[in-house]
Amino acid sequence: MKGTLSRQTQLKIFFAAVLLLLAGAGGLWWYFTQYTKTPEYAIKMIEESITRHDMVKFQKYVDMDHLLDTAGDTMMEGLIDADRPMSEEARTAVSGFTKMFKAPVVMSFKAAINHYVETGEWGTDASKAVDQGIPIDSDLVLGKSGLKDLSFRKVDHVAVDKEAGTAVAGVRVYQAEAGDEFVLEVRFVRADSGIWRASEIMNFHDFITFVAQARQTHMQEYLEDSGSIMEKHDKSIRQMEKKVKDALAAGSLGDDDTRSAIKAIMLEEIVPDWQQRKAELEELEIPTAAGTLQRLRLRIADLRIAYAQGYAAWMDDKQAGTVRAADAKLKEAHTLEHEATMLVSQVRSRMK
Repeated sequence: MKGTLSRQTQLKIFFAAVLLLLAGAGGLWWYFTQYTKTPEYAIKMIEESITRHDMVKFQKYVDMDHLLDTAGDTMMEGLIDADRPMSEEARTAVSGFTKMFKAPVVMSFKAAINHYVETGEWGTDASKAVDQGIPIDSDLVLGKSGLKDLSFRKVDHVAVDKEAGTAVAGVRVYQAEAGDEFVLEVRFVRADSGIWRASEIMNFHDFITFVAQARQTHMQEYLEDSGSIMEKHDKSIRQMEKKVKDALAAGSLGDDDTRSAIKAIMLEEIVPDWQQRKAELEELEIPTAAGTLQRLRLRIADLRIAYAQGYAAWMDDKQAGTVRAADAKLKEAHTLEHEATMLVSQVRSRMK
């Protein structure tokens, strides 16, 4: 009958369906008995647990205690070496001192990571972990380690040692502050249940050094760029201040023409120059470590502008209170300029 499948066609369809079912069953068998017990699957589950804020799953695939224990050691060593490489003798001398901080550093790490997994945000409060009477600011620890500005890129490679029950995964991440990628070598250990758990970042010391070197490079660039701005405008200001002295030498403050000339220099030359200096400084890319110095320089610019404007106002009203207020601004500017100079010297000394 037309439209009725032949027996041979029916058999073909039947066997094709059986094969599909077998393939599907085989795929499910492979997925649940093989793939779910691989380092690659563990990495996927860790990423998923963070995305979904699943602390239970995260702890299932990450051996937090062992990972943080090793991270605490390497972080202390890495931060010391990054700041200034030490000889073995010096390292031995300070080893006892750094051990005092390991426990609170580990506690701080754990609290911060738990908070991140649960909320998707690094804590911005000044919460402190206290152990042995030593308070450690978790935000400071995260900032120093460079973890706050980290984002996952991909898994570069996975090397498995089946006999040893260990694996090393190259996890490529992007560190925003450094503006570059880094491959973290994460060690996984196979548990008795067959799943793999992340237990150590084997090159965490190298990562901290990588971040520290990038920070040092950015700081050097900031010092050079801001130094050029400061030098250029300092030269201009010296020339303008000479104009004020020359005007005073040629006349006197009791003379209206002299006062008008000084007022014009203050408002038309000195104030715009300081405003331009401030604008150029604000256009720079500011590394985190340069934040204090940058804020000092901007405050100095504001004080110098206020001084020049106040001094110009005194040229008109001749009131003692006006010039005293202006001089107070200048005095504060001088104090901050000394602090900025000392800070630059300290930074350059550490960078040698």
